[in-house]
Amino acid sequence: MSTKSIVLLVLLALSVFWTVGGYNRLMRLKNAVSNAFSPVDFQFKDRHDLLLKLVEAASEYLQHDPVTLNELMQARSDSSGAHDAVLSRPTHGHTVQTLMAAEQKLNDKLDKLWAAGTTNLAILADPKIRELAQQLITTQSKLAFGCQAFNDSVLLFNEAQRQFPTVVIARLFGFSPAAALNIGLSTS
Repeated sequence: MSTKSIVLLVLLALSVFWTVGGYNRLMRLKNAVSNAFSPVDFQFKDRHDLLLKLVEAASEYLQHDPVTLNELMQARSDSSGAHDAVLSRPTHGHTVQTLMAAEQKLNDKLDKLWAAGTTNLAILADPKIRELAQQLITTQSKLAFGCQAFNDSVLLFNEAQRQFPTVVIARLFGFSPAAALNIGLSTS
C-alpha cells in the first residue's frame, strides 16, 4: 500500500469520525432541548388545570358576562393544542412560535378576567378564588423558571449549529435552529 493510499484512508477515517462525532453532538443537544421541555410541560398542564378551576369558581360571579369566561376557555383550549404540538416537536421553531401567540392570547383573556374582578369585588373577596389565584401565580413562576431552562438548552443547541465544523454537519443533515420560549405571564 502506498503512502498516498494510507494518507487518504487516514483522512477518510478522520472525516467519518468527525462527521459521526458532530452529528452525535447535535443529536445529544437536540434531545436535551426535548428533555428540558418536560418540566415546562408539567407546569403548562398544572396552569391549565388551575385556569379551569378558576373559571368554575368565577362563573357564579360573572353570570352576567359569560363572554369573558368563554373567551378564556377558548384561549386555554388554543394554548393547550399549541402546547401539545410543541410537546411532540420541541425543537420545531414554528410550533414554539404558535404556542407563544396562543399564550399571549390566554394572558390577555386572563387579564380581562382580573379586570372583571375589579368591577365585581365579590370575586376578589372569595377565598377559593384568592387561593386559586395564588396557586396560579406560583405555577406561573415555576413555568417561567422551566422556560428559562428550556431556553438555555435551545441556546446551546443553536450555538452548536453555528460553530465550525458542526455547522457543516447541521446543514448536511437538515438540523434547523430551535426557537426560545418567551411567554409573558399574567400575574395580576
